[in-house]
Order: sequence, then C-alpha cells, then structure tokens
Amino acid sequence: MNKTGKRVIAAALILAAAAAALIAAWKPLGNLWREAMGLPDENGVYHAGAQWMEVLPPLDTDSVSAFAEKLETIQSELLTEQNRCFYAVIPDKSWYARETGQQTIDQQALLSQLRGELDERFTEIDLSSALTLDSYYASDLHWRQEALGPVLDALGETMDFSVKLDSFTENAYTPFSGIFREYFLKNDQEEALVYLTSPDTEAAVSDNYQHPEISAVYDTGKLATDTSYDVFLSGVSPLITVENPLLSNGKELILFRDSFGSSLAPLLLGAYEKITLIDLRFIFSSLLPEYVEFDGQDVLFLYSSRVVNNSAMLR
Repeated sequence: MNKTGKRVIAAALILAAAAAALIAAWKPLGNLWREAMGLPDENGVYHAGAQWMEVLPPLDTDSVSAFAEKLETIQSELLTEQNRCFYAVIPDKSWYARETGQQTIDQQALLSQLRGELDERFTEIDLSSALTLDSYYASDLHWRQEALGPVLDALGETMDFSVKLDSFTENAYTPFSGIFREYFLKNDQEEALVYLTSPDTEAAVSDNYQHPEISAVYDTGKLATDTSYDVFLSGVSPLITVENPLLSNGKELILFRDSFGSSLAPLLLGAYEKITLIDLRFIFSSLLPEYVEFDGQDVLFLYSSRVVNNSAMLR
C-alpha cells in the first residue's frame, strides 16, 4: 500500500475513534445540558431540591368522567342508603413542584370536574392543602406515613373521627429508596422509611387475599427488599380486611384505594374496628358482593390523581 492509502486509512480510523468518543460522551453531555436548563432527563425524570419526580401527561377529562361514572355505578349497584360515601383525590407530588414549569396533572381542574359530575350522594374531602412536597418520599411517588397528620385531620373532620399522630410510635428503616432510587443514590442521598405503631396496629389482624400467610399490619420482612413500601399491608392485593380486637365501637370502613391507602389504613384502626380495603385494579367490582357485605359502613374512595387520570385500570 502506498503512503497516500495509509494516510487515508489512518485518517478514517481517527474519525471513527472521534465519532465513537462523541457518541459515548453524548448521553452524559446531554444530561448535563438538561440539568443546566432545568429540563427532565431522557426518561422524563427531574427534581425539585432533593425531591425526584417525573413529567406526567396532562389532565385527561375523559378519564376523570369515566372515574366518576365508576364511582356512581358502585354507589348505585352495591351501596345502601346506610352507607355514608366520601371521596378524596391525592395530588401527585409534582403538583407541589409546579413552579419548575414541568407538566403535571392539574389538581384543581380535576377536583372541579369531579364536583360537577358526582352527585350529592358523594361528599368530597379535599386533601390539597393537607399535603406539601415534603409529605412525600424524596425517592418515591408515595406519601410518607409520618407526614399524614393533616390528612387525618381533614378526613376526621368530615367523617367524624379523631386520630392524632402523637399517639403512635415511630419505627425507622434506613436506607429506603423508591422508584427513583437510580437518581437518588447517584447523588449520594439517603432517606428513611418510617412506619407508625400503636396498641391498635399491634393487636390488629389482617386477612389478605393476596398474601394469606401474613396477618400483621406491617410486613417487616419487606423492609430490606427493593419494594420497602410493601411493609404497609404487604403491598398490592385485591382485597384485605383488618380487624382491631381492642375496639368495639361498631364502626366499619370500606376503603376503595390504590397503593397510597396501604399506609393510611393502619392509622385508622383507632377509629374503625374493621377496615376493608378494595383495590379495583385487581378485582372486578361486579365480584365484590361475593366477598363484601355493604351494610352501613363508611365508604371512602381514596385514589391518587395518577389513577383518576388513567381510570381505565379500574375494573
């Protein structure tokens, strides 16, 4: 091969190496640029201070209407006149970081639409002012149980009960990292998962359709796993009943819920002697009469705005 040919090959190899280096550097350079501009990364994840979250789709009014229709169908076909009926929507934590300019689900518009579509049989409990960005885990989308004092106050004021967080004992597990753990750990952050116990939670007996082997309210074996939040009632399950043998006030609660309800329910055991949790993502509402007798219980529909905005997942 002559000198000219060798020079061409050498030049080509240099260009190829430069291109490979540029490709390898593109992702971190792109991330640095997005970080500097306050933009989400390629997965739609961004942060506000120590809090990590993701860009959400805009409010889907058709989904909200379908959610309202689902609630009214359940009310008409399953509940009785003796069932007091309440609903509350948990804002996504990105709602409390909307000053970042990232898209989130409009909580005010969502609630306004539900008020217009649900009839007088449903009593709204607005939790928007009962929560702040710090009410949620920094590395996860769920709320922190130890931050739910204002939520208990808002629920209790409307549903006629009183539960105070200072009556519970805090139990902390570290390190906890949720669905945003990749970002959280990369930035050398750490947080604890706190679960609250009381004589009521210690005495309560859980009957879990998905996990019949677990009868405790807190499944502490889940703490050291990648799904630590499942310490609350062992995670997802279509149907759970929890009974408190220390209480005999005759009050029962039926809680239609998503995963947020798992950490709230144990706090209500001082107000209700029996709580039935129903997750319509995993059981058809038409099957409920086979498992639940609706007769005079308080009924609370408690869902995150994410579920309301994607209500097709409810069966």
